[in-house]
Amino acid sequence: MAITLAGVDQAPSQTWNWLKINDCAIEVPTPPAADPATEVPAAARRIACGAGADATQWLDDAATQRRCVIVPANTAGDHVSVQIDAALGSVAQTCVFARPGSEAFVDVVVAEGLGAAAEKRDVRAHAEDNEAAAKASDLPRATDSAPTTSGHALRIYAEAGSRVHVTLLVAAGVHEQYLDSLGITADDHAEVTVRQYVIGAGTTALGTNVDLAGDRSRLDLTLRYLAGAGEQLDLGYSVPMRGKKGRANLDMTGVLTDDARKSLRATIDLVHGCKGAKGSEQETVLVAGDDVVNKTLPVILCDEDDVEGAHGAAIGSVSPEQLVYLQDRGLSEAEALELFSRAIVDDAANTLPGVAPAAVVSWARTALGAEAADEIADALELGDHPLRATSDESDSTSQTESEA
Repeated sequence: MAITLAGVDQAPSQTWNWLKINDCAIEVPTPPAADPATEVPAAARRIACGAGADATQWLDDAATQRRCVIVPANTAGDHVSVQIDAALGSVAQTCVFARPGSEAFVDVVVAEGLGAAAEKRDVRAHAEDNEAAAKASDLPRATDSAPTTSGHALRIYAEAGSRVHVTLLVAAGVHEQYLDSLGITADDHAEVTVRQYVIGAGTTALGTNVDLAGDRSRLDLTLRYLAGAGEQLDLGYSVPMRGKKGRANLDMTGVLTDDARKSLRATIDLVHGCKGAKGSEQETVLVAGDDVVNKTLPVILCDEDDVEGAHGAAIGSVSPEQLVYLQDRGLSEAEALELFSRAIVDDAANTLPGVAPAAVVSWARTALGAEAADEIADALELGDHPLRATSDESDSTSQTESEA
């Protein structure tokens, strides 16, 4: 049985309904009954998440990976690695508290073949004798109307003077759906860096809310995305700036091909009392398909003097002159357009930490072909990484079956 989540990634300020950009609705499988012993900690419940109340509640109910991490004051914590297997429909819930002066790292990877079996990731105690079967039955199941859906609810409290670094890679299959709800509260002098890469999934909905509550708190957010044939992206960002002299910079770049559909709503809210605050949001979109649907809603809300807010969006396609230049150097039109997409894939592989580079290679083997995947892997010197080995074995099996 499927349920519909309405009001996902809703914009703080509404525009004309006929534009159909205020929010989105997605169908998800019915989650298992929530376990009362694994409720969200009270301190974390006060953090507003970006995807909205209903979507975040679904993630909390469906989660089979649950973690609460406290980074002690004036220390650099280990990387909190969250691996979500998109093929299994894994759902995670993570809470991180960065104490004053600490530094926290959260790395999230959503991909196939991560081996995130429920019995290895779920820390809940089950009374059943057959524990593995019991935990596997807890996963939300795809239905005829709802695709396999994975997701993550991430709540972070950055206390005074702390630094928080969040990375996200979504490299799922074209028949899979991913829902992300991120909420961060930043106290005085806290610095938050968020880097998100969405390179593959049938449907992706990202909701991000970063509350710059403290004086001189700062957010630097970068988003890189790709969407191709049949894929849909819904991206929502809300940054209320409450503290004095805060800084918020949102930089978003993406490539849309074929009949991809994308909606992005980004709001910086300069709240009364945030004197000296500065916020900027910029998006650059390359449209490389006649049937692409792109919607962008950049918003600055202002209720204070002595503040600065800037927003803009640059949307266009490759010019004929650029295509001629590339074709004169031996590239076909398709190859020329692929360069722009490949640049985002290479950037993800080269800059993201942990298992993310190997996950990019594994995704590229299916989406871009073996040759492109090998080029990325060789550049990264991955060697015999398990994800690469899995992809190689899959290709070998397919080739053997074809020869047979």
